[in-house]
Amino acid sequence: MRRLTVLAFLVALLVLPQAATASPLNFITIQPSMANGGASVTGTLSLSFRDPAPTTVLLFSSAPAAAQVPATVVIPANTLEKTFTITTSATVPETPVQITAWVDNVPRSANMTVNQPTPGGAQLSAVSVTPSSIVAGQQATGKITFTAPTAEGANVQVTSSRPQVAQVPSEVVVNKGAATSTFVVKTFKVSSPISVTITAKWFTITKTTTITVSPGQAPAADVVRITRAEWKQGLLRIEATSTNFNAVLGVYSRAGNFMFNLTNNGGGRYSDQRGFIDNPQFITVKSNFGGSASATLTT
Repeated sequence: MRRLTVLAFLVALLVLPQAATASPLNFITIQPSMANGGASVTGTLSLSFRDPAPTTVLLFSSAPAAAQVPATVVIPANTLEKTFTITTSATVPETPVQITAWVDNVPRSANMTVNQPTPGGAQLSAVSVTPSSIVAGQQATGKITFTAPTAEGANVQVTSSRPQVAQVPSEVVVNKGAATSTFVVKTFKVSSPISVTITAKWFTITKTTTITVSPGQAPAADVVRITRAEWKQGLLRIEATSTNFNAVLGVYSRAGNFMFNLTNNGGGRYSDQRGFIDNPQFITVKSNFGGSASATLTT
């Protein structure tokens, strides 16, 4: 009887389904998620851990006539991310596309749109950078401007002709009901003056501006002061000032995590309010021109 029991146990081990092995592929992202006029976009594959062996990822497009991807992408050993290029067709009508990545029979997907028509109403009218002449290592303030407040908000793609000299975010969001939005331009060491073109693209509309990055001593940081820091009944209110009227002021938690940017009200005055269920208790306001200030929240 004992031998039969042991035999039955061994058979059960053989026939029971084994636990599925987790896929090393964590997620896939597409930036920007909209392509017009045959523009290419960038996909990023992210692993959940550093694999000691190369990871081969299979890629598929739900609409290959509109968006094409390589059949496979190999993420090198001990690497968490790998980018790839998605090419699109300028001749197809508006087409939603899902890009799917497979590893170990586990899919991860991201969505994009090809050739979405330009909406009516407010249109992209300009991109500017202040100051337009920058000392290397200094940060400047970029600004996206529309002809009128946007009815639904807008995602504007931004690029730099020399990202190793002047770096910009790949996308700037103009909030619903707003006509402008600011972004930070970071600059890096140069040995001689270099001209850089900053390009903003929204659907089929493209606007550019030029800045000059030169070697030299960066100016002194601006002075930032917090005039109101209050959390009451789930609403966080922050007001601050800067001696640089073109600064971008960001709010950060005690741990140093970015929370949101303040709205530039003109004349060096900044403010915003956001819903926060828990009291952050302590915040720091940092300027892209180097100034900062901290405060404990009142209730």
